[in-house]
Amino acid sequence: MSFNNLLDLYSLRDKTLLFKHAKSNELLPFAKSIEEFRFEIQNKYENDDHLLEVLNLLKKVFFKIAGSLLPYNKVINKDTENQIISKFMQIKKSYPELFTIVVIEIAKSFKQVIDSTNNSLYDYLCNYINSRAKPGIKVAIVTKRAISIEERFLIKDGLKSFLKESFFTENSFRKDIETFDEVVFVGNPAYFGEYVQNTFKGKTTTFISYDIFDNSINPKKIFEDIDKGVYSSIFDNVSFGEPIQKRSNITLEQADLLNNAVKKFLEEQKNTLKLNSHEAVETYIVYLENDRFLFAPKDSKIRVFTPNEKGNFIKQLNFKDIEEDDFIVIRNDRDTKLIAEVADQDVLNKNAKKYRHLQNEWKDKLRYNVKKKGIRKVSEILSDKYNISTASMASLRAWCNEDSICPTELSKILKALKYEEDKIRETHETMKKIQLAHRKAGRIISEKLMSELSNDIVKELQEKGYYTFMSKEFNGASFNIERIVSIDRSRHLIAPYNLMKPMNID
Repeated sequence: MSFNNLLDLYSLRDKTLLFKHAKSNELLPFAKSIEEFRFEIQNKYENDDHLLEVLNLLKKVFFKIAGSLLPYNKVINKDTENQIISKFMQIKKSYPELFTIVVIEIAKSFKQVIDSTNNSLYDYLCNYINSRAKPGIKVAIVTKRAISIEERFLIKDGLKSFLKESFFTENSFRKDIETFDEVVFVGNPAYFGEYVQNTFKGKTTTFISYDIFDNSINPKKIFEDIDKGVYSSIFDNVSFGEPIQKRSNITLEQADLLNNAVKKFLEEQKNTLKLNSHEAVETYIVYLENDRFLFAPKDSKIRVFTPNEKGNFIKQLNFKDIEEDDFIVIRNDRDTKLIAEVADQDVLNKNAKKYRHLQNEWKDKLRYNVKKKGIRKVSEILSDKYNISTASMASLRAWCNEDSICPTELSKILKALKYEEDKIRETHETMKKIQLAHRKAGRIISEKLMSELSNDIVKELQEKGYYTFMSKEFNGASFNIERIVSIDRSRHLIAPYNLMKPMNID
């Protein structure tokens, strides 16, 4: 964006905030019945784990429908529908009283929703924008998650043809400094982050939500709790429309769905890794657009896409230097595997087979000892008997993993594994060569990817928060460019095959 855009942002005056409700005769009964189900579980079934699992499924389905602009009967696929019906049948068998009191009502309201061919939110959105349409005005439509191609076509089809509309996810809108005549958020302010409540990029900003949710902003000055003498101009020249209250006392919340999905996945990982804990990799959780997440090794190198840096828009950074809103480039298969392939083919060439044999040899010996004696015992032996100061359990896990090629004290490790001096020297020198080859391979991959990408993809990144492409340079390998929403830097042990794989709440 140009410097003029920035000036426009700060010179925009007389801004208006409006709050609108879309009524849904289908979704409201469904929401009420889910709320009744939650109340019954909490008060009469002592938060039974099985019933809580059903509740989470129902909430996921409800918010998926509530967040969609497609006709309701096209939002939920047949597999999910069958899964819900199966859960209802299980409750009928195991909790007959609960089934009679609450679940029958949920089933009825659910069927009413998924049989409906309309979408109240879509209808209201299009009618509202059309009612304010004038030739030449610029309209920004902002959604929490990326809307699908089908939703975008539906919106374009429902709006007046002369309108100039742009689509944004919440995060891409936050980074963009363009101003608009009309900004429409699909959802209430609480659904979006703090940013939407204190930075206004439209002459008129409107929040449109279902009447199941409150829709308002409390215009609180951000400094007033710190110092009464500090003046904030955030709400100068901003007029607020009437706040509107929800039609019921429903307290359904979406925020915990992603956290529950991550928590469940981590619990499954603990069970998976019980027998092979040495295979685990220390990772951080990286949250992506559209309620997705991935696990990144804490010591890894991550490829980033920086469209504003001409001639250098694909580069590798250490994970510790990655920040929120960075676009990361990941292969839809293990990235380590790609680096190894390129290192073998383009750098090591005819030596690759011999060098990899030496690498696998010492790693297999180490893994055998860890599996036989346990990771804690091997850590103690290496530390106490062989004076290897870096031999913590975390380091041992890393050494057993393919990502670690040449640990700092490799010579001491090899000696502990009963290697002869000549073999120690040969292996150590070879691991240095492999490590160097991997670094060169990383640069080769970045250069090749740069030749295949351009700034033309920025608009799609703006609308969706991610971009998928097939690489001709790497025999049709699939890559994703993903926007980082946040990073949880608490450490978690994850199986190697689950690294750098975008996952969603389902």
